[in-house]
Amino acid sequence: MAESRRLPSFTFAHRVRAWHVVLGALFVYTLGCVWTAFRGGLFGFHDLALLNDLFANAVHHGRPFWVTDMDLNHLTVHFTPTLLLLAPLFLLSDSQFLFIVLGLVALYGAVALQVWYFERMVAERELFPAPWRPWASAAFAAYLGLNPFVKTVALSAHFEVFFQLGATAVLVLLLRGARMRWVLPIALLTLGVRPDGGLFLAFQSAALLLLPAVARPPREQLTRRALGVSALSLVYLALCVAVVLPALGTPSGTRFWSHYGNTWGQVAFTALGNPGRVVHDVATSGLAVFQRGFLWIQLLAPAATLLSTLPGTFFFMAEATDKRMLWFYNSAFLLPGLGVCAAAGFGQLTVLWRKVLARGWVPARAAMVPALLLAVFALIQVARFDRTVGAPPLRPMPPVDTDFRQAFARHVEPCAARRVVATDFHSVVFVPNDYDRFLLHHYARAQVVLVPPRVDVLMLGAASREAFLDTLVHDSRFEEVEDPGPVRVFIRTDARDCGA
Repeated sequence: MAESRRLPSFTFAHRVRAWHVVLGALFVYTLGCVWTAFRGGLFGFHDLALLNDLFANAVHHGRPFWVTDMDLNHLTVHFTPTLLLLAPLFLLSDSQFLFIVLGLVALYGAVALQVWYFERMVAERELFPAPWRPWASAAFAAYLGLNPFVKTVALSAHFEVFFQLGATAVLVLLLRGARMRWVLPIALLTLGVRPDGGLFLAFQSAALLLLPAVARPPREQLTRRALGVSALSLVYLALCVAVVLPALGTPSGTRFWSHYGNTWGQVAFTALGNPGRVVHDVATSGLAVFQRGFLWIQLLAPAATLLSTLPGTFFFMAEATDKRMLWFYNSAFLLPGLGVCAAAGFGQLTVLWRKVLARGWVPARAAMVPALLLAVFALIQVARFDRTVGAPPLRPMPPVDTDFRQAFARHVEPCAARRVVATDFHSVVFVPNDYDRFLLHHYARAQVVLVPPRVDVLMLGAASREAFLDTLVHDSRFEEVEDPGPVRVFIRTDARDCGA
């Protein structure tokens, strides 16, 4: 196929489109569902409270990236300097739900960029007649926004979604001919979300060169820029692994790949020496389910899809089930490239169908078959509306936080001397960000301890709720408030008064 003409420069159409309404409605519905999931106790310390600490400590206590309960700097676990840019937003609200809202904005921002790229491709290549184009874009928005893995990321409450937004922006900017003075800063900010994102961005950027001609500018206009981003990503990854992370004292990241070796060199040597094992791990991973989430249309851009997916082998080889199956936030690393490949797949389908029409193999009235197929794909995604992967369905949940919030309002909020709270693994997310927060295994460091009726024994420091309460009752440093209600409340003796 001949090279396509150069795509026009980066511009936005200043009109409300049908796909804006589709994505807007999906965002509002998802926000409502995740709010109920938040109140329903879905999230916990590792999901949400730990990450809120990174920002809350920066804003309220001058300790950026500090995790209070664990007494460590998060940068020694994941080098994530870009996240510091989110810290000022935590002045807007003390609710830990704010982080989830920011993540949903990033997620649907990434999807919107991919739909916008599809819209421009359809219009500039004149793939469909003008009256059909708004509805084709709306159908693509439903198809992509209702991908089960997109919905899983929405329920993950993790920071990798910001990589998804940045990586998607980089890919779309490259395809739209944006100046590198815009692409490179966004690429660096994206890499700053997580160092291993450099592996994914490098492959996905290079994969743009393998897209069908209908979906990209000529290679001579794209090659230097795309490969430049790939090189930058790999250099950043190497610098972090070889210099930055060791300097910060970060432990080896091979703990999820220990069955291959204790160092990255051993992992690589084992994988190269036993390719059959790698093939088995990949074949039994979430690869097929992930590809099926796009209903296979991305395979019409086979080379680009293969290269974009290849770094996923890093996950597919892992020992941890959630990584191998791309549960929770893990698919956020692969969604930018596959979303672009899916758009290119629909474009290529239209080009191939035109060739079939030109040869007279089907009647001319069948010209809109690709658009109708896209509508069918959108309906398939709608039919499995609430389906996610490795996460609860995307539907409202009943609240479980009422008793805790009432106890907090009665015994903590009115007292200026009670600014350090300890509670269990799941209830900790209901404590506002301007409080210091500990889990129950560190209750001795708190001024007030709240023990809900149902306690997760994870990081409890005792075999059961009853055993923990027995320890607390016999600790002379604390006394229980009278008539506490369903939530047992213990106050440190030096914080009995509500003064400052």
